[in-house]
Amino acid sequence: MFGGQGIKVGRILGIPIRLDLSFFFVFALVVFLIATQIMPDSMDGLGGAERWLYGLVGGAVYFLSLLIHELAHSLMARRYGMEVSSITLFFFGGVSLIREDSQRPGQEFWIAVVGPLASLVLGAGFTFVALFALSDGTALRNIVFVLGVLNCILAAFNMLPGFPLDGGRVMRSLVWRLTGSRHRATRASARLGQLLGAAMIVYGIGGLLTEIAFFDMGFNSLWLALIGFLLMTQAAQGVKAAELERDLASLRVGELMLEPPVARTAEADLLVRVLAPSRAQLDQQDVFIVAEGGIAVGIASAVQILLLDEERYQSDRLRDIMLAADQVQPLQPDSGADEALQRLQKERTFVLPVVERGRLLGVVGLEQILKALGQGPPPRLDPSAGA
Repeated sequence: MFGGQGIKVGRILGIPIRLDLSFFFVFALVVFLIATQIMPDSMDGLGGAERWLYGLVGGAVYFLSLLIHELAHSLMARRYGMEVSSITLFFFGGVSLIREDSQRPGQEFWIAVVGPLASLVLGAGFTFVALFALSDGTALRNIVFVLGVLNCILAAFNMLPGFPLDGGRVMRSLVWRLTGSRHRATRASARLGQLLGAAMIVYGIGGLLTEIAFFDMGFNSLWLALIGFLLMTQAAQGVKAAELERDLASLRVGELMLEPPVARTAEADLLVRVLAPSRAQLDQQDVFIVAEGGIAVGIASAVQILLLDEERYQSDRLRDIMLAADQVQPLQPDSGADEALQRLQKERTFVLPVVERGRLLGVVGLEQILKALGQGPPPRLDPSAGA
């Protein structure tokens, strides 16, 4: 959300866990509020150091709760066969980076709703322990009860029906189910997210600039306005994503693909260094149809050559680096560009073959899709980087 990948702090179940820089600001704020507002000096005879220790422990447990919330999303996505790249905790929550979008409304619903359900279970558990297992009037009971309330608030806030909140994704799944259109559902939930964010900004500013009792939230007015701004910004990106998805769905792969001789043909036994004597002058957008005995057996891209280390560049033949025809499910010429983009991301390849009735017609890659959308080429790779 804040333009960086964050600081990697470890892995859980193979998923990298990262902390955005904004996380540390909020963590400090939560510790401060617990130490100064929730743990008064008179409670259990606590001294200043003890109150701050309770604040540190309470803040750590709360953000562990956020992590459990995100892990619930990630594990449900894995259950549907999706790859989770990382989890990042940031300003007012977290995000699970899932490499592909849901393919069905049911998947979208369960991946979205399981996070708030996890927070609700945590909230109910903390509250039950505080009310029925801990002595009244103690610092421990007080902080456990607060953790229960915070998790319940987290569950309720995330279920507000506006994208990109979990409730907005739940709503998107329902609209998707009713209309059969994912991009229409995304646009509807993102518009609601914009309205929700705008309402939070207005209410927060009202609390800051007026003395009307309806708006009286004290310091929380600023907090609410800031969250509303971030929510509205992310929702606006969701609207753009819906429009992009609509445009992609209207494009056919057969209209975008590279055909011979633009997608050049080369023999499988040809040495890479012979095909590309100078990698520095290699056009990153070149794609080669690899043939053997006049039959197309695979595809290779200039990007693959650029990523080779020097030893492999000198010794490998095209057959060693190519994507074999039997290693990837080809696209049909009438397939949508949205399907092509999803496949490129999921299969982590640079190009995909386009086949009709067993005949290789050409190839399509990210470059062709971006050009069709008027977004220009992707950034070039440095051939000196190697791999």
